[in-house]
Amino acid sequence: MTNRIKPEKMRNATLSEETKDYLVAYRMVENGVDLVMRQVEEYWGASAVDSMTEDLIEKLDGLRDEILKLMAAQISQNLLASVSCTAI
Repeated sequence: MTNRIKPEKMRNATLSEETKDYLVAYRMVENGVDLVMRQVEEYWGASAVDSMTEDLIEKLDGLRDEILKLMAAQISQNLLASVSCTAI
């Protein structure tokens, strides 16, 4: 049987610095794409944004998914690593 953190203790869980870094990276990626889309709109016009950034948005979705997947793996490890650790 594995050691498990009791639900009562997990109610007081905090974000680890590493998890916060993943969240920052997620947001930075979004901010970068937002900047590019504004540039496209400013230079080529609003009507061009969707067609010109379609591939970019698709790659953004994939990158965000990968960031979340890595973050979830680390959170899972944190939860399994120690019964006394409540930083996720």
